[in-house]
Amino acid sequence: MDIRDEAEELIKDLRNKIDELIDKAKDASEDVREEMEETIEKLKKQRDKLEEKMDDFRTKNEPKIEEAKHHLKNAMDEIGKAFEKMFRKGPRAEEM
Repeated sequence: MDIRDEAEELIKDLRNKIDELIDKAKDASEDVREEMEETIEKLKKQRDKLEEKMDDFRTKNEPKIEEAKHHLKNAMDEIGKAFEKMFRKGPRAEEM
């Protein structure tokens, strides 16, 4: 799971927690409900800011992430080839 997936999962969890609070607020006394509604509104604002930041991050960095993935894949291919070559020869390959 990459960082984007983790962030999406956190946002999803936050949405679920807010929904749970909304359900609980329905059954609470008026004083408690008012306090819960204030908390819910604060959480919604925080969630919205987080979603905004994630969208902004994604927009700005997606091309960079794809380029980095390309370079990492090439590097992994080269490392794999180097290991193959090293293990194919081995330290005693010349003796055989």
